[in-house]
Amino acid sequence: MATQQPPGHNPNFVPDPRGFPPQAPPPRPGRGGLLVAGLVGLVVGGLLVGGAWLLFGGAGGSSSSPVAAPARLSDYARFPDAATKRDPERGKEVADRYRDWDRRSSERLSAANEDAGAVVQTYTNDDLEDTFVLEAVRAPSAGPYAAYSDPEVLGMERPVEEVREFGDVGCLLRNDPSRTYVISCARTADDLTVRITHVAGDLLEDPAAVAELVDAAWDELA
Repeated sequence: MATQQPPGHNPNFVPDPRGFPPQAPPPRPGRGGLLVAGLVGLVVGGLLVGGAWLLFGGAGGSSSSPVAAPARLSDYARFPDAATKRDPERGKEVADRYRDWDRRSSERLSAANEDAGAVVQTYTNDDLEDTFVLEAVRAPSAGPYAAYSDPEVLGMERPVEEVREFGDVGCLLRNDPSRTYVISCARTADDLTVRITHVAGDLLEDPAAVAELVDAAWDELA
């Protein structure tokens, strides 16, 4: 005598070995997933650290063509020249030191960009009070990035860090309760990145002026 089965019994039903409830189907890839999949097929052996970095900051385009720092950028001269002009006797030692440091920094910047042409140059005004460092490399770079912070939680008007755009130049800024100052300003394309960092003096709190210096250097080097 056949065993009576409950209503709805299906003799052809095969239990899912993964158990119950049945697993949901994997999510369909969105546009981003399809894009990454296409890039994987194109970049053989490439390591995809991040989609935005790959698309805008890590693409090819570096060049070993040399880069020469301009003698002047607006009202600012190369630091060794300004130091020697201000004090020909004692300024020579300082000038030699900065030449050596900038040369070594240039070599490091080049090495960090697959031996692309690069230069690092310290600039200052005539009284040596306002200074900044120009970094230029014939390679693309990622744009400036600001870590997230909630100004309301911190009791501030603006986040601790933020990026402001001045035309083609992006500046990473630091906001303190009493002031805003420049961390760096940069402009980049497929074959050139120009950046200004280590700003001191009155320029430190004038990101628009620093952005103008980036554009001035870009016009000289592009």
